[in-house]
Amino acid sequence: MKTNLLKSICLSILFAGLVSCESNEPNVTENSGTVLIQTTVKNPDGASGSSYMQLISDFSKQTVGNANSIQVGYSAGIVVYGSDVFVTPEFGKDGTQELEKYSYTSERTLKKTGSLILPSMSGAYGLVKYNNEKAYIHMYNLGKMLIINPATMVKTGEIDLTSYAFGDNNPDPSYPIIRDGLLYVPLNQNSSSWMPYPEHKQSDVVIIDISTDKVVKLISETKSGLTFPVRPALKEMIFKDENNDIYIACAGGFGLDPRFPETGLLCIPAGKTEFDDSKSWDLSQTPIEGTNYKPGSLSSCKYIGNGKLCAYITISELIGNNPYTSRYMLAVIIDMKNKTIKKIEGIPVSDGFSALIETYNSQVVFCASGDKVSGFFSYDPVSGKVSDSPVITTSGNPTFIHFFQ
Repeated sequence: MKTNLLKSICLSILFAGLVSCESNEPNVTENSGTVLIQTTVKNPDGASGSSYMQLISDFSKQTVGNANSIQVGYSAGIVVYGSDVFVTPEFGKDGTQELEKYSYTSERTLKKTGSLILPSMSGAYGLVKYNNEKAYIHMYNLGKMLIINPATMVKTGEIDLTSYAFGDNNPDPSYPIIRDGLLYVPLNQNSSSWMPYPEHKQSDVVIIDISTDKVVKLISETKSGLTFPVRPALKEMIFKDENNDIYIACAGGFGLDPRFPETGLLCIPAGKTEFDDSKSWDLSQTPIEGTNYKPGSLSSCKYIGNGKLCAYITISELIGNNPYTSRYMLAVIIDMKNKTIKKIEGIPVSDGFSALIETYNSQVVFCASGDKVSGFFSYDPVSGKVSDSPVITTSGNPTFIHFFQ
């Protein structure tokens, strides 16, 4: 595979869009409701287009357009804490590096209530809130953690992680998680091809003391060969289970590079600040029940309890010549206890833009963009049944959903 195509595919899978777009959104949404969604309308090449955020009435059978939505940066991230909605910048050299804040009002609308200009080319793909005065943003392109006050949207500090880089001056800090007063920051350690380094087949995590914002230590898992811990825009790929164990999903080579076939899960047990190698699971050789495939990459997941993960698995054989338009993401249920993977029947094979998975009451909601229909599908993990068609049919790729109470 040619290097430029490999880079193109990797960037597509990593960020699902690299092109900025101008936005003149209103300060208040014209619509109202209890469900927040984001959609992305791609141009024919799949590498450009527009993204939109809007509220809809509820999670019921309907078709939704983008007429009354707020235009946001192409493939911009959305993070919700309570009534606060944070919108991260799009990826791209020319994109406006601004973190925006909206508030969900008592009238069930969104009102823009703040913003923060970020450093150029920040790569700020997400936000983790510690309390009302402190939140962390991983600046993927700069190798730093930005500390802000999420209430006032003011920068309060910065943590430089560049000394922990391998091969260059950026360790590529990905989506972190907080446990017991410590911030766990996975490091992707990308090479110039957006792949891990062949001579660094391991997963690194920096642990930061939140009380001092100082690095406690760097830990590494070196035995399994798992690399690329946590995609930078998908916070559910690092999670805690009922025992307070931290699990980290590793994408490896995204099913594209034979040097990095390993993909799966790592574990930092409760009360520990080291990996437990006995709980590492490389699932690349585990057959996917209901198919003739094995996982190319664990590309997205959502922990639903009792050792079960709903996930999207990249199928290498389905990635065509244009990664921006190819459909290669298969919806599966993963049993971490029994080490099994099973295809979820009824959810169409999707492209890399529609990878988000969320829960709603007892259901699991999959964003999916199939060859015939796009929208939000509902899956019952108890019965194993999927809605006959999307509960919400969208104009463009569904890329985010959140349910306000």
